[in-house]
Amino acid sequence: MIQFKYEYLLPIGSIVRLKNGERKLMIFGILQRERENPDQVFDYVAVPYPEGMQDMRLNVCFNHDDIEEIICRGYEDDDRKAFLLLLEATMWKMEQKKREE
Repeated sequence: MIQFKYEYLLPIGSIVRLKNGERKLMIFGILQRERENPDQVFDYVAVPYPEGMQDMRLNVCFNHDDIEEIICRGYEDDDRKAFLLLLEATMWKMEQKKREE
């Protein structure tokens, strides 16, 4: 079986608790940047659970290593597998372009 670089990413809809975190968070995006720190790419962006999106200032960007507990994995199907393949190819192309510069 082929191992992909981004296979570790949890699907959107996953509910997690971060290390030293009190609140549950629901992941709604992956490989995201914060406005305040556009040079850094985070594995995830999430909103408080169960409230969801109320204010963009409450969005939380974090990396997989910051997760203490996975409470519930989000939905996964063939569309997600295809997305991960596309993500892998896109990121590979971006890395190749950077090396050429």
